[in-house]
Amino acid sequence: MPELVAVIGATGAQGGSVVKALSALPTQYKVRGITRSTSSERVQELQAQYPNVEWVAADLKDQASLRQAFNGVDIAFGNTNYLQPEIFAQIDAGDLDAEFRLGKNMVDAAIEQGVKHIVYSSLESPEKVGGPKYKGAHEPEGKHRIEQYIRGKEQIAGYFVYAGFYFQNFLFAAQWANDSKDSVVFTYPLPEDALQPYVDIEEDLGNTVALVLSDRAKYAGQVVAAVEGSYSGAQIVQAFTRATGVPARFQHGTIPEMDRSDINTMLRFFVEFGALTQHDLTAAKKHSSVPFTTLDQFWAKYASFRPE
Repeated sequence: MPELVAVIGATGAQGGSVVKALSALPTQYKVRGITRSTSSERVQELQAQYPNVEWVAADLKDQASLRQAFNGVDIAFGNTNYLQPEIFAQIDAGDLDAEFRLGKNMVDAAIEQGVKHIVYSSLESPEKVGGPKYKGAHEPEGKHRIEQYIRGKEQIAGYFVYAGFYFQNFLFAAQWANDSKDSVVFTYPLPEDALQPYVDIEEDLGNTVALVLSDRAKYAGQVVAAVEGSYSGAQIVQAFTRATGVPARFQHGTIPEMDRSDINTMLRFFVEFGALTQHDLTAAKKHSSVPFTTLDQFWAKYASFRPE
């Protein structure tokens, strides 16, 4: 009998990837998508794509809704979204537990409902790796605290997926370089030559979760990096031009809505240490039954992409 998997944030990039991957394995899993509103346009689109997925409304701020969403569930996938105005406002007001509380609510509700396994999308702690000067990198620190909270619970088995940077980030970084619209500039908050791990999040985060669940004895308590390869910004922009024929250049610059001290602290950590450097970046790609999307394959999918 298929196991019931609840996917938190099922309409987002990570959750949607998990829905896609596990829906392709119907003899093993039945998927329940958890989202704040089941009447959204995105849910309607996903219902058409995945007619066998059940949709349930729940909010990470509301434990009662989470308990209902986890009723009868065998496995939970969870991620928490730091990059939203509400969390920013709480952090700016000195509430550094804002993201952690959401994760704690999720874990506590899952345990209360007897969920046996949880896969959490976490990140390493910049402070642990790089020292106290990186304590202010609140996004990865909050996620790592949630991971540690799960590790401290004997009632539920934890599995931890660390995603690389998204190839999709570059879709939002693109602008026309001039009024003639004959070339593109990609503005990105890391140096042009900085090698970082990347992944097609919409495809291969889900494939990584499927891998983890396929061998729970091996992966319980382990960190598995969802990464296709390491690339510089220059390499990613060059691949765009190869796929589209459109000239493009990389520009190191800030993203206005992300120009915050906590985000900038995190970026400085990535420049000094790299992302996920404490972990094997090849394991998921090597062992997945589904080939990961390469950089050139990613841009081939978006060969018709142009900035708005």
